[in-house]
Amino acid sequence: MGSHDLDEGKDLTAVIDHVEIRDVKDPQGSVSKRNVAIFKGNIKPMILNVTNCKTIKKFTGSNYIEEWGDVPVIIYIRTVQAFGEEVEALRIRDRQPQIQKPKLTPDHEKWPAAVDYLKKDGSTMDRILEGWDVDPENQSKLQEEAL
Repeated sequence: MGSHDLDEGKDLTAVIDHVEIRDVKDPQGSVSKRNVAIFKGNIKPMILNVTNCKTIKKFTGSNYIEEWGDVPVIIYIRTVQAFGEEVEALRIRDRQPQIQKPKLTPDHEKWPAAVDYLKKDGSTMDRILEGWDVDPENQSKLQEEAL
């Protein structure tokens, strides 16, 4: 993804599916390994510069790109100095968007996975609630089924 993929003055809200390391060619033709964000949905991948990596690290609390999945971000265009000239660059805003979590109910296909997760040592309901909207009654049902 490049700045030409965004509408002028408009932010793009996206959710990072995962980050991987890829060989990327720079404007001078040199190839180097770079962190690349792969997004959920029909959004082109984005090369992550140091600034954007620091922002994602702040959101996740982790230095490890393997833990940067399922992170909602807001992407925007900013003019920066690069390669001796002013250019448009993609940046990730330092605040995350509010994204509505899916509801987890006993008839949802992911319910059995949530029960299995709660059976593991060190698992918590709080961790489930990070990604799911689970009403108090269903939280109790989950915990009962995990016993």
